Amino acid sequence: MKPIKLFFVSLLLLSGLAQAEERKVVFDLTAGDSKRIEERIIGNIKYLSSYYKKHHIDFKAVVVISGKSYKFFVKDLANSPYKDDAALAKAQKKLAPMLKELSEKYQVRFDMCGAGMRSRKIKAESLYSFVHTDKMKYIYLIDWQNLGYAYIPI
Repeated sequence: MKPIKLFFVSLLLLSGLAQAEERKVVFDLTAGDSKRIEERIIGNIKYLSSYYKKHHIDFKAVVVISGKSYKFFVKDLANSPYKDDAALAKAQKKLAPMLKELSEKYQVRFDMCGAGMRSRKIKAESLYSFVHTDKMKYIYLIDWQNLGYAYIPI
């Protein structure tokens, strides 16, 4: 009788682990304003992560990059279409460590629209290493939403 009881207790514990709560969001980032990125992406992801952690809920975030936001994810400005943008160079000094922190500490995934990159002549090697570029925006958004990620436009 003991082995059967142990089996059912184990099954119950495993089913509880399998049903751990999680919240998932995909941000559709098109904004070209560094302040908006700092507040709406960086600030909100940190807040949401903290909120869900307090409630013992896993939180996952993805940022899909397109529109006017490409420039904020270019590491090597000198070899990019944005080489003469002094305001961007200043913003980059502030945003770069924050974006890196989102990637490393908060496990945020950054996906950049490959089609838009090509049309803007942005080379993959000029981007931050944590930026993925293998698909176009709509494929990223469709795939993430079909995996249960809530859609939020920025």
